[in-house]
Amino acid sequence: MNSVAAAGLLAGFLMAPGQVGNSPPVPLPVPSAERIESGKALSASGEAITYRIRLLPLASFPNLPAPVAAELSHRQCVIPQSFEAKQPENVIHGAFHAAGSSDWAALCSSAGTTTLYVFFDGQVGSPIALRNQPDSAWLGSEPGSTVFGSSWGIAVRSSAELRASPQLRRAATIDHDAIDDARLERSEVIHYYKAGKWLDLNGSDGSD
Repeated sequence: MNSVAAAGLLAGFLMAPGQVGNSPPVPLPVPSAERIESGKALSASGEAITYRIRLLPLASFPNLPAPVAAELSHRQCVIPQSFEAKQPENVIHGAFHAAGSSDWAALCSSAGTTTLYVFFDGQVGSPIALRNQPDSAWLGSEPGSTVFGSSWGIAVRSSAELRASPQLRRAATIDHDAIDDARLERSEVIHYYKAGKWLDLNGSDGSD
């Protein structure tokens, strides 16, 4: 082997690791169609149950602003639907940061875990992961059904609704929306953002 060929072969060996290391990561495919996550779980009473969780692609929510949709897409999100859902749900829009703000929240299922993300107006690139849990942590079913689905749902609670609540009737400082974070037909938490913190209005009358 002449010296030129040897030098070329050596350069090839030396460059290969660098080329591999510098290659951009291959993006995962973004889910583009409805799908079903299914499996077995144990009920609260210890009984084996079958679950089927319906997951919708982001395209099912055409009103999502492009930057919010892009962030959810980057996280490989599909949107879990509760067993009660009659239309696409668990993507909401409201004034969660302050009065008059335009904010979004969504349940994002990815790799078997669902996260509640909140996107404040003007801070879309830094969503708040309010909480997360396994997709199958909260299951429920219609009466008489043997197949269980997700029982996690989120909704907007307006400031007017909050102030009209007997528990919060003295809460004059409530001036924007909250997030109703519910295990359907069992319990709920009302998340309200105030002074840089998330408050649980179920545990406080908000009047301080």
